[in-house]
Amino acid sequence: MLKHEIIDNQLKEWVVFIHGLGGSSKTWKNQIKSFSKKYNLLLLDLPGHGRSAGKTINKVDPQKLHIGIKETLDHLHIDHAHFVGMSLGTIVITNFAVDYPDYTDTIIFGGSALKLNGIYKEALILANGIKRLVPYEFLYKFFAWFMMPKKRHKKSRMIFLREIVKLRKETLFAWIEYLKFALHPDTVLARLDHLEKKILLISGDEDHCFIKGARSIANRMKNTEIRIINRCGHVCSIENWRSFNHIALDYLAALE
Repeated sequence: MLKHEIIDNQLKEWVVFIHGLGGSSKTWKNQIKSFSKKYNLLLLDLPGHGRSAGKTINKVDPQKLHIGIKETLDHLHIDHAHFVGMSLGTIVITNFAVDYPDYTDTIIFGGSALKLNGIYKEALILANGIKRLVPYEFLYKFFAWFMMPKKRHKKSRMIFLREIVKLRKETLFAWIEYLKFALHPDTVLARLDHLEKKILLISGDEDHCFIKGARSIANRMKNTEIRIINRCGHVCSIENWRSFNHIALDYLAALE
């Protein structure tokens, strides 16, 4: 099972949150109060993150990761839920939903990392190639400033830097390797599209690494919508959490 936090209000439905690279269940603190009024919450820590940050992860096996999520849900007697992901979490949820569609109801992606622009692809390939040749600190600082360069992105950038230093070096390298799956997502996205899940993408208009890809996904996939938050960068659940919560909860309410 994955390390996790639960907020069980004995309500009918569950929302499962999966954070981004270097984050943890704590990075959803701005969502807890709003979402817990209508849903039970399960906040997962990906391997090597959050409550398991002291554990070294040498390789991320996607199949074992998905089994770990399933076993956590089974342990808590959650047979289906809405899923909310941020950045790396969007990749994890997509692949999990394809493997275990019965567990997955509505999907909400913040800062969708499913389709990368050319510059980010090249940056990711470069980082993977030089990861053992440069200081560990250089890599996470590079990603922070590359993805969140503007002054108004400072809060999410600082939270990212604060959290990612808790990861062990080999763990970060393992997740960078895992991210290569995002370079060729078309097959997985086609399978997800075939399942006809309701999908909402929420992006900041300044998310220069991913917003073009998010728009492309929304345009070509069935039952998929996109909402753009103005003057907001990649980590929209932190930078403009009020808008993120309002959009997500209104979307879920409309489906009900």
